[in-house]
Amino acid sequence: MGRDQSDDLVDFSIELLQTQTVALSACTTLVSIEPRLPMETRNRVMKATLGFFALPTEPSNIVESLITNLIILLGAILLTSGEDGRSRAEQLLHILRQLDPYVSASAEHQRRRGCVAVHEVLVKFRNLCSGGFGASGSYPTLSLKHIDQGGPRGSSSLPSAFVLPNRDSLSLGERIMAYLPRCADTDDEVRKVAIQIIALFFNISLSLPKQKTSANDIDLESSYGALSSLEDIVSIIRRVSGCISLPFIKSSPEQMLKSIFLFPLKASVDQIEVFHRVVSSVCILLSKDELVVLLHSCTLAACDKVKQSADGSIQAIIVFIIRRGKDLREADVLRTTQSLLSSAIALTDKHSRQEVLNAVSIIIFLCLSFSILIFISRIIPTSSYYL
Repeated sequence: MGRDQSDDLVDFSIELLQTQTVALSACTTLVSIEPRLPMETRNRVMKATLGFFALPTEPSNIVESLITNLIILLGAILLTSGEDGRSRAEQLLHILRQLDPYVSASAEHQRRRGCVAVHEVLVKFRNLCSGGFGASGSYPTLSLKHIDQGGPRGSSSLPSAFVLPNRDSLSLGERIMAYLPRCADTDDEVRKVAIQIIALFFNISLSLPKQKTSANDIDLESSYGALSSLEDIVSIIRRVSGCISLPFIKSSPEQMLKSIFLFPLKASVDQIEVFHRVVSSVCILLSKDELVVLLHSCTLAACDKVKQSADGSIQAIIVFIIRRGKDLREADVLRTTQSLLSSAIALTDKHSRQEVLNAVSIIIFLCLSFSILIFISRIIPTSSYYL
């Protein structure tokens, strides 16, 4: 019997996908061997292959194999990015920013792939920072607390500032704002991976040297406590098959703050409680400068393609402003207000727009409160002179 033309097209598509899978494996080999390809060439290879993240889910076995090979390629590009911490951090950020369109895509399978890729690349970077790589290029699976306990360093004869990047080079404020909406995603797997990404970022950052100007800005005791809370969440979401999905529209900033302090973290938790815990930890872990950058880059998060993620991001921004508003300077307040107003203009959902405007009103109220306190603090010493 003759074959249907559609069957021929399906066979061709499968054969093409299989060829592309092999080609990605070959690219990984090409990137990994000596002499190393120039950075420009490696970035061209990455740019030419990232589009595979947009492939449909079927045929699942072949597509999944292709995506796995693509993620391995991204890891190889990172591993060959240079010998010093700064160049590695720059390459990491370049890869992560290239993945942003997939992390925030409207299609669930693209968000899932993007988040998994980010997580795997971050694991590679963490192992680079801890010196944990084998002779064959394989990487051991380390616990999130491994770096804090002190791991082996392959280049112990070199100064840590040369081997390791500094914390500022990770652009934590920008990166956390990129992944925070995914912690409120409608897809369970996306939420789980996103929380692990945020925990990894802060785990890495606390192991890195800090610039002198920002060293005193971070309370290490509070930071390690918040990181421990994040790691507890990661442990729980790995055990629990799924979280109860509840709409974030029902959770006000006041309820979020109350939840953070009053509800103990149980073995079985709902989605809102997990998100509140993540927001609370992030609020403590960010330095002042990182918080400012996060708030300045809130427009995309507040306008996320997934409404639940957008609503969760807006609630998180309000909590950050309420709890850390005193850390904002006048210029920071103006830029944050501008970012929020840009979000309000771009949003089409009436409720989301109102929540953004609520955040703006909170900023204005806090500014007025601080101004009054400063005015009173200046007046009281003067008044006491006449008493």
